[in-house]
Amino acid sequence: MKWKSFHHPDWSLPVVRRRVQEEWIDLLQDLAELLRTAGRSHLWKHTYPNLRSYHNSMSRLRKAGLIVKQTKAAELPYLELTDAGKKLLPIYHEPEKMWETTWNGIWYMLIFDVPEVQRHYRDKLRAFLKRMRMGCLQKSVWITPRDIRPEYDDLERAANVNAVSYLLESRTVLHRAAREMVDTSWNWKWIDQLQARYLSVYNYNLELLEQIDHDADALMLLLKEDSEAYIQCMHPDPLLPNELLPANYLGKDVYALHKTLRKKVAHHLQKYII
Repeated sequence: MKWKSFHHPDWSLPVVRRRVQEEWIDLLQDLAELLRTAGRSHLWKHTYPNLRSYHNSMSRLRKAGLIVKQTKAAELPYLELTDAGKKLLPIYHEPEKMWETTWNGIWYMLIFDVPEVQRHYRDKLRAFLKRMRMGCLQKSVWITPRDIRPEYDDLERAANVNAVSYLLESRTVLHRAAREMVDTSWNWKWIDQLQARYLSVYNYNLELLEQIDHDADALMLLLKEDSEAYIQCMHPDPLLPNELLPANYLGKDVYALHKTLRKKVAHHLQKYII
């Protein structure tokens, strides 16, 4: 029996491209004890062409200080993500850190004016602002409730952004209430559609997971597809502080289901460890 797919025929979803090592750092969050170093699980073969490639990659991650090999008495060694490794994960893997941030009531507003002849620079700047989860209030006016002065300073040093932009701080923007700012600056209709789709698909798959037995390949396929779907529906989410979140926000439900599904898959994979 096939898992229900997150794909929707009427939607054009961004393609999820991650380096293999990033994928494993992600997996280590919830499946650390399953990722055995001596080829004692089926997991490595789903992301590496052979066992040597897997060992080489794990060795590089350990040398970089991103993972450590822990050993308990009378047990096989396993891998554990370090604090440095956790910092490399995109923030949507630990969104509660963003939600639980206390907002100081200040909006940070970036205004830029890039000539048409420098369109490539403008597109790169917009891409950077999206990665920073800023909202587009108007065409060249972007806002965020988070203090981005350090990032702006880095951008100024690297790309001379202060020649075409200003970073302002204000408790109000155009005399608009905070709720109006939030509703206007992010595409909540699209975010809600993505997250509602995720909840529908993976609640169904979670029930299917518990109803019948699945082999290791099927379980790993579910794990992979869930990871991609989770990223696709959380990537556009600004992960605002709790007090600014929309009333019917679904992101927390998505995160909870994602964590639950991973734990259930890990439990079912235990029987395939040799």
